[in-house]
Amino acid sequence: KTTIADAALRLIRSQDDTIGGEVTSLDLDVCVPQWMRDNFVKGIYPSLNQRREFALSLCDFVRNNVHENSAAIISFSFVNTDLRDIFRYHFPMAVWALVDVQEDIAAERIRTRKGHFYKGAPVGSRVNGEVNIDSQGKEVSKQLNDPDNKDW
Repeated sequence: KTTIADAALRLIRSQDDTIGGEVTSLDLDVCVPQWMRDNFVKGIYPSLNQRREFALSLCDFVRNNVHENSAAIISFSFVNTDLRDIFRYHFPMAVWALVDVQEDIAAERIRTRKGHFYKGAPVGSRVNGEVNIDSQGKEVSKQLNDPDNKDW
């Protein structure tokens, strides 16, 4: 996501000097609180209320860091429906680009990340009501299956 956002920013700035100087680039991953990062590592995901509060804080962050009538490229690791809905409500004029890759490519990128808070779901875990099994065949936290966390 960062590579794409950075390339888009360079392209905009190289194409149009009148807009390029006014384009802000924000990576919302910097806003993820430590408690949430720590929980991600354990495979524990925020509740619906926690996600809603977090999304609203992200909207405030964007408002505080993007000047009125200027453009912004905003990147973020999460593309959950509830977060998108909140952003679309607060920023109705935004243009959205969802960047997707094949699951095996995404898994390899996550595996090789250095210093990123999200390393993916625990090995062998499944969502949508299935039992979570770790690499040793033991059942792990069912919090991934909590209906309140279904989009994570």
